[in-house]
Amino acid sequence: MRIWVVTGPIGAGKSAVSALLALRGAAVVDADLLGHEVLKDPVIIQSLTDEFGPGCLKNGVIDRKSLGAMVFGNDQAMDRLNALTHPALLDLAASRLDKLAKEGNHELAVLEAAVYFLWPPLEMVDMVVSVVADDEIRVRRLMENRGMTAHQVSGRMKTQENLECFWNTADAVIDNSSTAQDLSEAVDQLLLDHNL
Repeated sequence: MRIWVVTGPIGAGKSAVSALLALRGAAVVDADLLGHEVLKDPVIIQSLTDEFGPGCLKNGVIDRKSLGAMVFGNDQAMDRLNALTHPALLDLAASRLDKLAKEGNHELAVLEAAVYFLWPPLEMVDMVVSVVADDEIRVRRLMENRGMTAHQVSGRMKTQENLECFWNTADAVIDNSSTAQDLSEAVDQLLLDHNL
């Protein structure tokens, strides 16, 4: 089984590419969903409460909205959050990918991870695919599809500025500034180029 990472900035279309790959038989592991699991770990809950205070809790569990308000737009707070959660997230991702490999049901597994370039490289990864798009298009998508305000979009995009230098260093880059059909064709071509 080959393992690809699909990464890229918010609003570029990582999930769209992962979904297209899933339709073509790939198993998808979503790091964002794994992050939800990590935030349920009692050790992580305690660490985050110690670091950010009880305001990040709601009914004894981490409230992602409250925590997000504390860290988005604050580089130091985001770095502290990442330091506390990324090791557990990496372990969980590696475990899920290893399980898929042992099951042997897929030729390709995809790890969708926006912050992949903040992690130490995963040895098991065969290729990193960045999905990029023009900033104006990303802003429009986030406002239309996710109901975000211009201020929220700006804050989220700002948190990823330190990753901008990495997007185009991936093994493959898909520009999703055009149509859904163009994106589908780009995914098909990528699979063809890698004999999948």
